Amino acid sequence: MLVVYYFYCFPFFSVNSRIFPMASDQNAAESIAKKLAQEEEWLQNFQKNIAKSAQIRQGIEQVVEKFDQRLSSLEKNVLPMHISNGKLQKKQHNIQRLINTIDATLQFYGKTSTVENAINSGNPSVDLDPYLENMESLQQAIIFFETHPNYRSQTDNMRITLDTGYTMLEKAYKNFLLKNSITVDPAPFVKNELTPRLSEIKIMTDEEPIIKIGVWLLKQPRVPNNFLGYYSEIRGAQILKNIKSIAEAQKSSQLASRSKLSTAVRKPVQRSEKVDVLIDLDACHAMCSALLSLLELEEKLMVKAIPDTSKRAQVFRELVSRPLAYAVVQTQKVVNEKDIGIVPLLPLLHLLSQNYARFHNLATNSIGDVQFDSLMRQLQVKCSSYVNEVIENLNEDTTKFVPPDGNVHPTTASTLNFLSSLTAHRVTVTQHVLALTAPQGSNTNLLLPKLFARILSALGSMLKKKANLYDDPTLATIFLLNNYNYIAKTLADEQDGLLPAITEMNSNILSFYHEEIATCTNEYLKSWNGIASILKSVDRIGEDKQMAKQIMSTFVRDFDQVLAQQMDYCISDPKISANVQTQVKSRIWKNYSQLLDTCQRLHVFPQGIKYTENTFEMAIRNLFSSARIN
Repeated sequence: MLVVYYFYCFPFFSVNSRIFPMASDQNAAESIAKKLAQEEEWLQNFQKNIAKSAQIRQGIEQVVEKFDQRLSSLEKNVLPMHISNGKLQKKQHNIQRLINTIDATLQFYGKTSTVENAINSGNPSVDLDPYLENMESLQQAIIFFETHPNYRSQTDNMRITLDTGYTMLEKAYKNFLLKNSITVDPAPFVKNELTPRLSEIKIMTDEEPIIKIGVWLLKQPRVPNNFLGYYSEIRGAQILKNIKSIAEAQKSSQLASRSKLSTAVRKPVQRSEKVDVLIDLDACHAMCSALLSLLELEEKLMVKAIPDTSKRAQVFRELVSRPLAYAVVQTQKVVNEKDIGIVPLLPLLHLLSQNYARFHNLATNSIGDVQFDSLMRQLQVKCSSYVNEVIENLNEDTTKFVPPDGNVHPTTASTLNFLSSLTAHRVTVTQHVLALTAPQGSNTNLLLPKLFARILSALGSMLKKKANLYDDPTLATIFLLNNYNYIAKTLADEQDGLLPAITEMNSNILSFYHEEIATCTNEYLKSWNGIASILKSVDRIGEDKQMAKQIMSTFVRDFDQVLAQQMDYCISDPKISANVQTQVKSRIWKNYSQLLDTCQRLHVFPQGIKYTENTFEMAIRNLFSSARIN
């Protein structure tokens, strides 16, 4: 190796195939010698390290050999001891389990007798919480003894006692329901004060024991079903009792109101069959509204008393059946058997249609056969027939009655009241009455305006027929004026809200009636044309007493005749009455005042003139009133 290294460090030069060492200076030789010395020293150290490593390896091998010997010795000595200790621990664990079982057996066996006696002789209606604790203790004892076949007879006796406890709890549950179910105060339902006070209405005096027993029984592996039946039966009967009470209270309230009215007018108010039907209808409305509110309160109670959703739904289906069926049947009876017109039915139709989804679901899910959809259909059809009947009655009216004073005809007032009632329930009437017979694809927003246009048109035709029944054409004109004015004023009344609905079809409806009023006024003023013509020759009197006397006498005679003819005329609107009086005076007074001055100047009537300025003014003011001038 040294030879190779040396050869490598000292190259040769080859010149013409001759080899000779390269000449080097002194420094290069010393450097090579120094490096060679360092390499030799490193080699010596490396050999020493190899020898030392061999010694260390030999020592480690000796230590490992000694460790193996000691480990073998330890395994021979410790392993038998470990096996022995494991067996002892297992025996100790078995002994401890036996001791625990003996202790538990003694504990349950000693306590079970006390618990069974407490359950058999106890009364959960008096001490509910201790009774429930004893039932839980007995259940734990049964679970414990079931794991030990030797105690089968004791376990069977415990189960009998547990069943007795279930029966006692169910009986107590029924008693608590009967005891705490109360008849609600009907006043908030009758006076329509329910909405802000619904949360204050109490349907149970004490709901805590009912909730405790119900929740506890529902947690048991064998759920007794009798207590759920008690709940649906008792609470359903209580709701039925409550809605009956509310319906009777509503009737009493209506009768009391009529009695007060009778006392106020000092005249007995006769009860007709129609009045009784209206009272029954109001009672049905109150009953249906109260039923929804009471069921809402009942559901809130059931969420706490019957936490299980499926069982709560089943109980509610059973509970709602009787009161809902009763309300529907009673309402059907009133709607179908009596002819009362559409107006009294609209509040009921509004209530049922507004809560249709709720009533429909209740009826559908009820275990009984509740014909709510049939009721809604009958109510809608009847209301629709009443609407058509109104138009038919106007078109086919053949009665001969007309107000003797030319006042508003009762049919006009009733028809406008009818329209106002429809407007107050516009959505209900449109969606649940008019839409039934409307052609497919009709604009529902225009159904009511079109109906109003038809009714007003029929009313106008009827009024013209009625006007022809008067022997006095002037009175017929007064009749039309009063009726047109009543229609116009009612349409313009913002409280009724008729005008916005009607103008959707005819924006000029109000101006039409105002024009008709003006036409009637002008037609009436023609009745004074004869009086006005008498006074046209006043300018030609001059100093002619005979002519003045003749004109005045003729005027007084004809003026009295017109006043006598019109003394029973009535213009019901004070403003129109005053306006017509002013126009009458303006037609006569100018010439009559000239005649009056001429007669007074010529002393034509020494005994006095009948119509002075004051008496003439009074005569004009007394037009359209019952006052008479003698």
